[in-house]
Amino acid sequence: MAGDGPNVSIIESAHQDRPGGRRTVLLAAVLVVAAVVGVVVWRSRDTDPPKGTAAPAARASELFAADGTTLIARFDTEDPRESCLRAPVNDWGFFCDSVVTWWQGQEAFGADKAERTGRLRQGGYRIVGSLDPKLQVAAKQRVDAVVPVTDPNVFSVASIEPGTGLIRAMAANRNFRRAAAAAVSPGVPSGDGPPAWPYTGPDATDALVAGDENMPGTQAGAPFMMFTLAAALEGGLKLDHAIDTKKVYQSKFRIDPQSPLACNGGYYCPTNAGDKAYQSGRRTMWDAFGHTVVTYFVELEERIGVEKAVALAQRLGITFRAKEDQALGKNSAMWGAFTLGVSATSTLDLANAYATLAADGTHCDPLPVAKVTDATGAQVPGVGPNCESVLRPEVARAAIDAARCPVGDASAFGDRCGAGAVPASTVRATVGRPVAGQSGVTDSRRACSVVIAGPQLATAGMIATAPWARTGQAGIPAGVPEAAIGAVATVQHDGLAPLPVRDFTAPPREVALA
Repeated sequence: MAGDGPNVSIIESAHQDRPGGRRTVLLAAVLVVAAVVGVVVWRSRDTDPPKGTAAPAARASELFAADGTTLIARFDTEDPRESCLRAPVNDWGFFCDSVVTWWQGQEAFGADKAERTGRLRQGGYRIVGSLDPKLQVAAKQRVDAVVPVTDPNVFSVASIEPGTGLIRAMAANRNFRRAAAAAVSPGVPSGDGPPAWPYTGPDATDALVAGDENMPGTQAGAPFMMFTLAAALEGGLKLDHAIDTKKVYQSKFRIDPQSPLACNGGYYCPTNAGDKAYQSGRRTMWDAFGHTVVTYFVELEERIGVEKAVALAQRLGITFRAKEDQALGKNSAMWGAFTLGVSATSTLDLANAYATLAADGTHCDPLPVAKVTDATGAQVPGVGPNCESVLRPEVARAAIDAARCPVGDASAFGDRCGAGAVPASTVRATVGRPVAGQSGVTDSRRACSVVIAGPQLATAGMIATAPWARTGQAGIPAGVPEAAIGAVATVQHDGLAPLPVRDFTAPPREVALA
């Protein structure tokens, strides 16, 4: 303080010039300090501070939505996640839970998880989350309309901002509430098998949207073809790279000879399905991706090496959480089915991977927090987007150009997507502005997915059936994948509505054309 200098000089002067009156003048000096500062600070190694000088009471931190005024949670419980259960709008709980997970991993709030949790409970922080409350309402309504809360299947949607990683919506067709009992049917694997699926009932509190080690996600299917496509572009191939495809392709990948996908003594032999016009013939990256030509991407993956596609997927934001996927990812040379999206992934990861491409190859960690201020009102440093360039911009732009084909948009190089309808061809009209993305349904119809990306927002949706539940249901019912595509496209539209229209930057011709 500015007044400290003169008062200290009085003490020093009394000590030096009038040794006989030290105590009197020293006491006077302290009283002067007390008058200016308004408090006497007591320091003693052996005695307790007098009554009335205790430190300010601890205060719970508060989490707000992106508007800065809508309170989501006050973390005044022993376990901060308990506070998420009391969110005034139930479906905010999944987002609130992701904030707690994020907070506990940030060094800015303490040396370890325990210290960070203590500060969340007692540090009096004001946390402005990234959640757009209006978009969240729309996302929840769309999700529940397609797959009701009472349905045993789980439908989750996530929206994320390219270039920042800010999470704008996280919705699932579940109540954020602890289930009274795990609704797991007989025959659930145990030991080292996949985790149980206790969510056939309407209540859940696990990471259904963001994913974690207990909830690794589900198969995405065709959207994973993008990672082979982008890796091939990064390696120097062009968008017009042509392959003469066949309905059935005998690859060089070895698999169990007893597998229904094996032929000629244990070779992986995938088959094209869907539009008969695309089950064989000469294809490029544009029309092969637009019409999900399986044999094109398996052969392309074989040419570039599976490990390059796997590595690029991870750089873009895909995390392998299931133990089996982790093992295959480390030794991926024979993982020929990887390009078909057979590994488990979360909805948020899928959205973020395509957001990385939409941001010209800049990957940002998913971020649920826009701003944090401490109890004094000072902004906490080190809290913000964590981004890095993981793919050359021209390669990312070329990948996005191909990804415009599956969602009813058009390449910057004219008519390249091929004739015929595709499952997500209505997305461009629904969103009403430039889009890129992909959709897919697994062969068993146990999962379906759709991801839609624009320069300002990426949204993904995934539906998963309960893997071991004896429901008598063979898979996702007819019409549901199409309804899910429409729901995700509408969420993307709603999220972009307040923003000016932006188009993708076209890739250079030398990356697209040989």
